[in-house]
Amino acid sequence: MPKAKTSKRAAQMDQTHLVLTDGTKRVLVPRPKTYNLAIDAARRHFPLIKAQDIILQTDQLPICDEELTDIAPESWETLVDSLPLVVVAERQEPSEKDNRVRARAPTTTKEVVAADPNKINIRLWFESDTLSISMRPTTPFIKVKALLAEKYGRCHRSYTLDFDGFRLSGDDTPASRGIENNDSILVYLEQVGGKPVIYIYSPVEIDATVALTLSREWSFSAIYPVVPVKPTALGAGQRIEWNFRTHLDGSLTESNTGLDVAYLFWEAHTNQGIPESPTVPQVIPVELFSPLNSDLTPTDSVLVAVSEITPYLDKVLLALGLHTEARTSFITYWLPSILKYQHVALRFVPQAAYEAAAILDFKPVPDVVTRVFMLFKGIADDALGDWREAKSTENDVERWRKVVGVDVDRALDTALFRVLEWGGMEVLAR
Repeated sequence: MPKAKTSKRAAQMDQTHLVLTDGTKRVLVPRPKTYNLAIDAARRHFPLIKAQDIILQTDQLPICDEELTDIAPESWETLVDSLPLVVVAERQEPSEKDNRVRARAPTTTKEVVAADPNKINIRLWFESDTLSISMRPTTPFIKVKALLAEKYGRCHRSYTLDFDGFRLSGDDTPASRGIENNDSILVYLEQVGGKPVIYIYSPVEIDATVALTLSREWSFSAIYPVVPVKPTALGAGQRIEWNFRTHLDGSLTESNTGLDVAYLFWEAHTNQGIPESPTVPQVIPVELFSPLNSDLTPTDSVLVAVSEITPYLDKVLLALGLHTEARTSFITYWLPSILKYQHVALRFVPQAAYEAAAILDFKPVPDVVTRVFMLFKGIADDALGDWREAKSTENDVERWRKVVGVDVDRALDTALFRVLEWGGMEVLAR
């Protein structure tokens, strides 16, 4: 990325706006009062920088000595009123060669020696932390993910382990991947598209097919009934296909496996480190949904106290056309993740935007398809002030119905061939 060219011309400070730049593009935004709001603005206007890699810099203060300097989160509120311009930069990861050298080089602190000669020491690099653990070469890495979940409080599926550019699965072991004593593993947070399930209802029994194609930002992590996963043309994503017969009670018989099921199930994890998608023309009249870079802001989301979340969700999901079993399954699936917080921000993704990341192709074509996908994230108590305008209201039911684009009357018409899908994702990007 080219070095940003910042201006030193004296000018009257605009206390209501701030310029963000990545060195090529300049954007005038309302002056963010907090560091988190500044990061949110940077994510929206510079989507080609991965959310987890964004850093904010300035050379506008005398103390910077005209050198771009990282802005620490705790310094933002005392500095922001003095800054006419902030540089949005990308955190640079060490090269593959550097990682290998770092993985085998001694640290500046005293080396940790495994007490058990049958174990090896491994360093885990996660955000600003470095953890040293001792494990047997035959221990699966699912146990390392469980350790991370216990320490940092997220689901073990939220963590991706990367050794020398290779993603480690839960079944991998140090021995199976050639990992040696004092090697290092990079740890990333991973966003998972959780339990999208597809209900299919037909007024008469029919044989049908549905193909599900994921964008390259996602890869399937679970499917039921299990069918082959195939790459799309040019390896730009993945595709699966179910063949089934509908029944009048709403159940399905999947032809490839012979299984009788209540719905079709899939789940996907995000693919970190993929090449950036090409710039999308701005004439497209819908929100863009990116599994990798999605976030929530006070202007597009609502803030709900966890003590009030279940009645809130039940009311909204009912308005979006989910029947009793679907609402119950949705809430009970996400409740354990939500209960980790005191407050959550949530929003529902427009169907047209969601379709671009996960395309459903039915034969024959249904009369109506309803796809409900929720994004949410926990909001810390000290950040609640940033979310005042996101407070939930009585108008939320109608708001989300319009946002998602649901035709509830047709979605509930039992004389039609109908499809209902629900799913969601906890946003972990910071």
